[in-house]
Amino acid sequence: MEEKQVEVQDVKQDTTPTASEEKQPVNQVPYARFSEMVDEKNTLKVELDSLKKNAKEETESRKLKQMEEKGEYEKIMAEMTTKYEDAKKKADAFDEYQVTKRDSLLSKLPEEDRAIYEGLPLEKLEAHVEKVNTNPSPASVDNSKPTSTGGYASFEEWASVDPDGYKKANNPQTSGDIKIGYGN
Repeated sequence: MEEKQVEVQDVKQDTTPTASEEKQPVNQVPYARFSEMVDEKNTLKVELDSLKKNAKEETESRKLKQMEEKGEYEKIMAEMTTKYEDAKKKADAFDEYQVTKRDSLLSKLPEEDRAIYEGLPLEKLEAHVEKVNTNPSPASVDNSKPTSTGGYASFEEWASVDPDGYKKANNPQTSGDIKIGYGN
């Protein structure tokens, strides 16, 4: 008889991931790529803002040149004064805001510290006041040894000022059968 040779292929394949492959779920983006895209987006946003600002300035200057050529100096002066007045109002409002904010922050500090922090910029002053107010100093605790007179100078003073407390403290049932001071 003839012998048939049957070749058996190894069905098992190497399924271990290589070092370059990272286990990433299908819908997730690697962090490096994400941060790269965020940085790129932010730079493009800054560039767009600067281009818009430049375009606006250029159109304004072109408009002014056209008005100068036509001899409309009074109209130019009127526009400039309105822009100046608007800017002046905003600047005054901002200055007033800073003064009131500084005063309110300084009022939260102790009287003796106000002179020290008066010269700080507003941002640093806000940070300092927030830090001081969120971390209040711990309450002082009397660590002295308690006295047997209930906090009074003598047993007589205790009995005259707080007779009920004195009787309760010297009651044999509540004080463990130990009588102190002058009492029944």
